[in-house]
Amino acid sequence: MRNYLSILLPMVSGIFFSQNVGIGTPSPTERLEVKGSVAIGTSVYVNPNTYTPNPNGFDVLAVDPQSTVVNGKVMKVETLYTPIIIQPYSISNIYRDDLNNLDLQISTDKYMVAITNFEAIPSTSTVSQPNNGIYSNSSVKGYFVIKAFESGGTWRVNIGYPTLNTQYTSGRYTYNFDVILLSKRFFKVLSESVTTYNLNGDISGDAGTAPSGI
Repeated sequence: MRNYLSILLPMVSGIFFSQNVGIGTPSPTERLEVKGSVAIGTSVYVNPNTYTPNPNGFDVLAVDPQSTVVNGKVMKVETLYTPIIIQPYSISNIYRDDLNNLDLQISTDKYMVAITNFEAIPSTSTVSQPNNGIYSNSSVKGYFVIKAFESGGTWRVNIGYPTLNTQYTSGRYTYNFDVILLSKRFFKVLSESVTTYNLNGDISGDAGTAPSGI
């Protein structure tokens, strides 16, 4: 079969982009459609008799280089190592604004995380102690700080308003945010150091050279 394909492919290469090509089917509906089992080298093998496609879309098959099986094993990326996962969170009844250490129970070895769609909502007020949220009757100003950090092998979340608290100790917050999980199998961190640049009061600038490794 290998010799046959090596002769066939040059002949169809000229028409490959002008019509569909089928192997094992006389009426292909895709650019290249294969009916039957497919073997690539010695480590990738797809058998349609045991593999059921995802009815809601398409699956990506890949060889897992970290598998204990010799030469790796075929896995479904969609169910095992999806490149990007989004998980919404709603954390309520927090003491004042101090969410110091929320353990997401997400492995730092497998994922990087990012926090987005942040929302801070003061809890319901009472007559005796209205909840005015972050409150200051002076010139003191501040800002919310949102941070994801690693500890004990899992990702943690810290959210708060470092310079001020709520007006009353009974003040509470609900924090809504999304956590984006990025599988470390699909990207790399170029450097742990932070790239900094000072605009010196200007409104545009040049960040310098691109990071090495891209």
